[in-house]
Amino acid sequence: MQQRHAAAGMSTADMPSPPAAVARVVRMASDPEVNAEKLGAVVGSDPAFTAELLRTVNSAFYGLKLPVTSAQRAVTVLGNLALRNLAICFAVRDALRTSGFRAADLEKLWEDALRRGISARVLARETGVAQADDAFTVSLLQDFGMLAFLRAHPQEFQHYDRWRGMSPEARRDEEKQRFGASHDELAEALGVGWGLPPSITDALARHHEPTPVGGACGANALARLAHVADIACWLLAARSQASVEALHAAMKVELGLEPKAADKMMEPLAREIRSAASALGMRVSRQPSFGDVMAEANRALAQMNLSYEELTARLERSLAEREQLTQRLQEANAALERLAYFDPLTGLCNRRRYDALLRDLLLRVAVERRSVSLVMMDLDKFKAVNDSHGHAVGDAVLRMSATAVVGACRDADIKARLGGEELAVVLPDTDADAALAAAESFRAAVAAGSVSTPQGLLRVTASFGVVTFEGGGTQVDVDRLVQVLHDMCDKALYESKHAGRNRVTMGGVVREPS
Repeated sequence: MQQRHAAAGMSTADMPSPPAAVARVVRMASDPEVNAEKLGAVVGSDPAFTAELLRTVNSAFYGLKLPVTSAQRAVTVLGNLALRNLAICFAVRDALRTSGFRAADLEKLWEDALRRGISARVLARETGVAQADDAFTVSLLQDFGMLAFLRAHPQEFQHYDRWRGMSPEARRDEEKQRFGASHDELAEALGVGWGLPPSITDALARHHEPTPVGGACGANALARLAHVADIACWLLAARSQASVEALHAAMKVELGLEPKAADKMMEPLAREIRSAASALGMRVSRQPSFGDVMAEANRALAQMNLSYEELTARLERSLAEREQLTQRLQEANAALERLAYFDPLTGLCNRRRYDALLRDLLLRVAVERRSVSLVMMDLDKFKAVNDSHGHAVGDAVLRMSATAVVGACRDADIKARLGGEELAVVLPDTDADAALAAAESFRAAVAAGSVSTPQGLLRVTASFGVVTFEGGGTQVDVDRLVQVLHDMCDKALYESKHAGRNRVTMGGVVREPS
């Protein structure tokens, strides 16, 4: 039964949820009555989860001397809480990957989640005020309510870079203005839905307003650590003197740490964030050392201390010129991006951009045991359109066809013009049956469209070829794989043409390119 958050106008369907296998591991690992043997048996019953677990445990992040080769051994080595953390990491990663965000936006969300989680873990490990594993879990998930907001209101992602530079409290206030609620108000539903212990759920809900310092463990300590980790994430994004001062103040109030001791404690952040991201198979930007962040913030402060009169005079002299230059630069950058990545006639990705995106996707799909499908289409009798009506009408037909296909696609699909009248769509996380259904919707959309000509409405059709690749958990020769997929897709498209056009043909499923 779905519940609705009245203030935000959102249902629990908007909240990210873990896969069933992961959710079961999270619940059992959080139960102190479940021993390692029973938990290992449950983990070992899911081959995909086991493969992911073994790959991660044997990465450099854990630095084990001997390889771990079974689920039971992994549970024994890690312990229940660390296993729960890994399961939550997998769930967070997969929820982000399937959210439909662009790769660059996905990287920012993942980077911020890791920055909070690793900050809290480092602080818990060094101060001993709470279990490091519990601290990591709370801080990894503490801002996850924002993902629910952005999934329900994707147009709001345009503000995310600005929000990253705001203090946690200022950002929380803006969330309330825009969404009618803040991410921490959704945290209780998130914690309950994921089967987390009450102490963690309570800390998620109260990390913006931790209670006064009391005991040395439990939700109170976890909320205080999450509060500090949130400010540390702000500092890593903003690198401003205000964020430095806020972090030092929070460290003092919540953890009793002086600035020098606090700064020294945070030094491992960059290394551990990079290592964790690599172990979990996600990309983050280059992480500066904590010392470099502090130095940049101090330089910014020194720059701000220029005399008010000098700064005012400079601004008065350059304001109009800067506005003009900024506008020109924005226009030039937009034009360069269009030229570099997009086909000017249809607005779709050009061949160069398509090749890069397809190669990157195939490399990830191969090792993550996911599916991806490729659909290629070619307009039927297009030469006759140009010969009979002229190239202007031919261009209009191409634009109409591209618009029809885009309208039938998901946001996450890669839409491209490969050349001439040939278009392609790459469908992430799509098996063969779903790809055939998608291609059929593209075919119907093109056939339903029309272009006005002096002789009346002109309708066209297109023929389609489809091929699916299923990753097997290993690396592949991506150049060879691309060639195989294109050859099979071209052959299937030719069969559609030969069979009478205006149809879809399945070229097959590739598991290991021959």
